[in-house]
Amino acid sequence: MFSTHRIILSRGLSPFPFSQIIPGLNIPNLDEFQIRFRNYIRRHMQDHEEELTEEEESNSNENPNFMKVEDINFRLYPFYINWKKLEANELDYYHIFNNFGFFGASIYSLFMEQIGALPFEKLIYILSSFIPKYILGNDSKKEISEKIAKEYIEKIPNLDDLYQLIKKKIILMKEVPMFLIILKIYEIYFLNRKNDKEIEKVLKSEYLLGTYLNNDEFNEIYKNHFKGKVNKIFKKIAEEKGREYAFPKTREKLFNHIKYIYKKFIKKDNN
Repeated sequence: MFSTHRIILSRGLSPFPFSQIIPGLNIPNLDEFQIRFRNYIRRHMQDHEEELTEEEESNSNENPNFMKVEDINFRLYPFYINWKKLEANELDYYHIFNNFGFFGASIYSLFMEQIGALPFEKLIYILSSFIPKYILGNDSKKEISEKIAKEYIEKIPNLDDLYQLIKKKIILMKEVPMFLIILKIYEIYFLNRKNDKEIEKVLKSEYLLGTYLNNDEFNEIYKNHFKGKVNKIFKKIAEEKGREYAFPKTREKLFNHIKYIYKKFIKKDNN
């Protein structure tokens, strides 16, 4: 059952006004909002009780590096989420939340105006497509592409804040695919702009996230979210731009990729 009583302050996240999370929310109505949202989550859990029971049994040996939904106090979540649309399940918000957690719902909330409503399984593909279309862009429309890329990057949760969530393990297993694609967007954006300082931050985040997973978990994530159309995007980019733009297919390749990027762009500049 979703709990609003457990807090993540003990994990080092400082509290801040709730109005920053839900702009325009009338604070005196906060208790009513909490009750409605909690009841909403409870209804969906009851609707899928058998499915959840089977999942709990199969996850008896859960990865201790990741939290459970009920352990996260949504009031203190640091990134914007359109909770009202999530509660009403407008435009597939609940399915995004159910498959990609709080972080996925946040990314979906931030990009709804640009990408529109779409099935949850296409979200990572759409975000991946953003890389060749805008970050790398067409030379003939370079100025326009750079402007759009900058606008998109400014929408993405701050890289330092992402690192803190990963470092403090305020993250769900189901959120890992979304973290991986957002970090990849940052990585390629800063590689393309030769911003070594920010590249190093991305590599630290990717490395730490990789250490939380075992080989089978990474393989499963790749198979379910990056194999096929998404991989073709990165394969084409790597063929045109170089191996540093590839998306790792295994956990071992992720660490090798991080080492390669570090040696080529960071260590070289420090010598």
